[in-house]
Amino acid sequence: MKKFPYILLSLTSIPFLALGLLFLISAVGNSTRLLPGLAFIAIGIFLLVIGLRKLRRIAATSPDVLRTGAIDLAKQLGGELTVSQLRAEFKISQQQAQDVLSQLEAEGNCEREQREERLVYVFNGLLPSMVEKSCPYCGNKLPVRSSLRKCPNCGAQLEITKS
Repeated sequence: MKKFPYILLSLTSIPFLALGLLFLISAVGNSTRLLPGLAFIAIGIFLLVIGLRKLRRIAATSPDVLRTGAIDLAKQLGGELTVSQLRAEFKISQQQAQDVLSQLEAEGNCEREQREERLVYVFNGLLPSMVEKSCPYCGNKLPVRSSLRKCPNCGAQLEITKS
């Protein structure tokens, strides 16, 4: 989206607000100027609010902000993200979401995987790491919560590894 029309719309509100204030100031002695003053202020506020809302939306859906937001969303979702999830979070089009995820893939931040009928982008750096307690000799795997420090099968020292 282009910013210029919304910047112009926001700037157009300034004369309306100024005229409205002038009419309200002059309405102290003459009450016939009160209604036009309020009308000018209402128009000015309306134009300002519409222009600022659109500019804020444009800023929130810029490619840089969307890339950062996609990484944050993937972090919240356990390191995996789909186009639909990105679209739902940022209220953007299918093409915008696809472009953002393709850019992240091209930068090497994620990998695309086909799972059943859906496309999932996996952020390897954000995947949760799994911890295992295992014996280096006999390969016996034990729960990490257990207080054992030696393997019950062979007596070797247990190792804790992340995968």
